[in-house]
Amino acid sequence: MKPPSFKGGIEPMKAEAWVLGIEKLFEVFPCTEIQKVQLAAFTLEDEARRWWMLTRTMHQGLTWDRFLELFYDKYFPQKLARFAPHMVDTDYKKARKFERGLRGAILGRVNVLKLPTYVDVLERAVIAERNLAAQSQIAEWKGKRNQQNNNKTVTSSVGSAPTSSTKSATKPANNKDTARQGRVFALVPGDV
Repeated sequence: MKPPSFKGGIEPMKAEAWVLGIEKLFEVFPCTEIQKVQLAAFTLEDEARRWWMLTRTMHQGLTWDRFLELFYDKYFPQKLARFAPHMVDTDYKKARKFERGLRGAILGRVNVLKLPTYVDVLERAVIAERNLAAQSQIAEWKGKRNQQNNNKTVTSSVGSAPTSSTKSATKPANNKDTARQGRVFALVPGDV
């Protein structure tokens, strides 16, 4: 009995057939979780083998379930969720469902990122919500400031010209002060 092999590529049906074939072996040959991963890795070839070599360095001591999560993330394109949702992991489905429930302004900021997991979508949605609240607060402060500036100009009851309740600006005494106006500078020895 020859175990099935998988070479990689974007062929979800072949990937699914490989997983089913490997799991069929597990029914006949009972294995520990780590042995399942070792057996499955042994049957990977070409591009799939290169993926596994990189993956195992980052994720040591994988269980079979975790191996499958990583495998499905790699070999089941997210576009497949639209046509065969039963073949896509539940975390991706959960992320899309959560996205659909977001308010329009937040959805617009999160949706364009095409985040793969529920946790990623949640984190970005919280950040977007904070940013929107901060922008709203700034707009509110600017509105109050403009309103206060408009209220400072008052007219007398006799109908004379408007007067300002603030002190009028005086012109600087020399051109040297004008050049420094509005700029940030540091004092160095000799300036004082």
